[in-house]
Amino acid sequence: MSAKSVLQLGMLLLVACGGFAVVATEVRTPPPSTRQEASLQNPGTSANSAAEKITREASSLTGPRAVLKRLGISDSMWEGLEDGQPLQPQEHELLLRLLFHMRMFQPVELEEWKQPPPEWNAIAADTRAWRGKLLEIKGTATEVAEESVPAEVAQRLGLHHYYACRVATENGEYLVYARDVPRAWKTIEQLREATVIRGLFLKLVKIQPKPVPLLVTDRPSWFPNNLLGRLGMDCSLFDDVGLGTSAQRFVTSHASSEGGDEPLSDPLEKYRLTGKDRECFYQLLAAVGRAEPGQLLREAQAELARMGKSTYSVVPLFNDPVHQQGKLFLLYGTARRIEKVSVEDPDIRKRFGIDHYHTIYLFTDDSQNYPIVFCVRYLPKGVVPGEGPGYAVNLAVAGFFMKTWAFRPQAALSPDAPRNAWQLAPLLIGREAVRLAADTSSRQVGTVTTILTGVVVVVVVLIGAVVWWFNRQDKKREWEIRQRLFSESSRAETSPSDRTSSNSMPDESNANLPLPDRPG
Repeated sequence: MSAKSVLQLGMLLLVACGGFAVVATEVRTPPPSTRQEASLQNPGTSANSAAEKITREASSLTGPRAVLKRLGISDSMWEGLEDGQPLQPQEHELLLRLLFHMRMFQPVELEEWKQPPPEWNAIAADTRAWRGKLLEIKGTATEVAEESVPAEVAQRLGLHHYYACRVATENGEYLVYARDVPRAWKTIEQLREATVIRGLFLKLVKIQPKPVPLLVTDRPSWFPNNLLGRLGMDCSLFDDVGLGTSAQRFVTSHASSEGGDEPLSDPLEKYRLTGKDRECFYQLLAAVGRAEPGQLLREAQAELARMGKSTYSVVPLFNDPVHQQGKLFLLYGTARRIEKVSVEDPDIRKRFGIDHYHTIYLFTDDSQNYPIVFCVRYLPKGVVPGEGPGYAVNLAVAGFFMKTWAFRPQAALSPDAPRNAWQLAPLLIGREAVRLAADTSSRQVGTVTTILTGVVVVVVVLIGAVVWWFNRQDKKREWEIRQRLFSESSRAETSPSDRTSSNSMPDESNANLPLPDRPG
C-alpha cells in the first residue's frame, strides 16, 4: 500500500469520525433562542382601551343600590316587590334590568360589597332591609334552565335569554337568576357542581314547599372537582378568554382597510391579553400560589404515570389550544429569557397579594426553536432574570395552559419573523420553576465527544507514523539503487582493457542472423 493510499484512507476515517461527533452533538443541543424584544403588553395587563380607563362615578358610591339608583332603578321599584309569591309580571322588568346592569360591577367592588346571608327564618316577615344587598353564598348547583326574554325587551336591553339555577347550600336552597352560566354546565346532564354566588337579593320567592331567597348575578363561579377547582380557581373565567388557532407562528396586524376609512378585524385580537382575560390571568396566578411547593410538578408526574408516558408533548399546545385550556403541563427545557414583571394595580395587590411575577421563555427539545411562555410566582434560588446570547438556564416548569399569546419577536434571534409581525406562543401559568442540573443525555454526549476526540487523535498519530515509515522505506530503496548504479559506473571506468576486449568481440545476440542482400 502506497503512502498516498494510506493518507486517503486516513482522511476518510477522520471525516467519518468528525461527522459522527457533529451529529451526536446536534442531537442534544438545545434549540437556539428566538429571543424577543419587550412586547407592547406584558402578560396579565389589561388592554389600554378607552372603556377600561374610564373611572365611573358609581365606583365611589357606598353600595350596589346606590349605583343602581344612578342607573334608573329607583327605591320604589324595590318597594314594589312582594315576598312569598312567584315572580310577578311587573317584577320581571326589575329582574331584567338588574341582569343587564350586573356586568358593570367590577371585581373589586363585588369584593368590597359582599356580605354573608342573614338567617332567613328570622327576617322572613320583612326582608325590605336586605333587598339590593350583595350576598355571597357557597353551595352546589343542581339545576339550570334557560329562560327567554320577550322580543320587545330583548331589543331594548340586548338581552335575549338568561338562566334560572337551583343552588343547594348548608342553610337551604336558593333560586339564582344569572345573565350567563359556565359553558360546561350547559352540557352536563346531572348537574352537581361546586359554585360561589355573589348576587343581589331580590325577594323570597315561593317555590314548593316553602319560599326561598332569590338572587340575581352576572354569572356563577365554578369550582370543578379537579386540581384547579381545589386550588380555588373560578374556571368559568376561561369562558371569557379568547382562543385562537393558527398554523402560522407569526401574525401580522391590520389596522385599517386599503382606503383607510373602516378598520379591518384585527387578527391579533384573539391572541392579545385584553381586559376580559385579566381576571382569569390573575386568578390563575392566585390559585397556583395556593399550591404547596412542588405540588404542581408532582401532580403532573403522577398524571404522566397514569397515562403511561414519560414526557408531555408541546405539539397540542401549538396546534390544538382549544382542547388544552386549563390542563396541567410539565415541560423541561432551556430558558433563554426571564423577565420580572411588577404589578402596579392596587386592586390586584389588595385582592390577591400579587405584586410581581416572572415571565419565562422556555425552549424544549420538540418546540422547533419556538418558545413556550410561562408566568410563574417564584424563581429557583440563584436564578436571576436576564437575556442575551450567553443566557441559558435549564428548567422544569409545571403550569396550566391559558391561551395562545402574541408578543413581539426579537429580530436577531427570530430571523424568519416577517416584518412588523407578532410571534405566537402558548401561555401557561405556574407556581415556580425548578432548576435542573446538566441532564444525563448531555453528559453522555460529552463522554461520546471526548471518546471520539481521542479516537481522532490516535488515528492522526497512526497515519503520521505509517506515512513516515513508508517515506523512510522509499528513501532507503532509492539510496540502495543509487549505490548500485554508482558502483557499476565506477568499475566500468577503472577497467579499460575489459572495455576494449568487450568492443572487439562479436555480438553473440546477432551472430546467427542472416545478412541482407547487397544491392545490384
